[in-house]
Amino acid sequence: MDTIIIYDITDDSLRTRVAKALSDYGCIRIQKSAFYGFMNHNVREKLKLRLEKMMHDKEGNIQFYPLCTKCFSMKDSIGEIYEIKEDDVEVF
Repeated sequence: MDTIIIYDITDDSLRTRVAKALSDYGCIRIQKSAFYGFMNHNVREKLKLRLEKMMHDKEGNIQFYPLCTKCFSMKDSIGEIYEIKEDDVEVF
């Protein structure tokens, strides 16, 4: 399932580790604090557990937005964006 993950983390080190974890799961950066990934429920839960351990009482938040393919295909934008290409995404 298409998933958008966004975060608001003030700690530079933690923010870097979160971005690395998202990349490890095949997610691609679409904004400074936003990633896109295609993953099933089980993989998403594993990723959430990994990120929860990292956050452990730290200030900030990470949000997951699973989207059906039809909803994701209706995305729209204004201005220059990074186009998500099939070759950029690893499916888990």
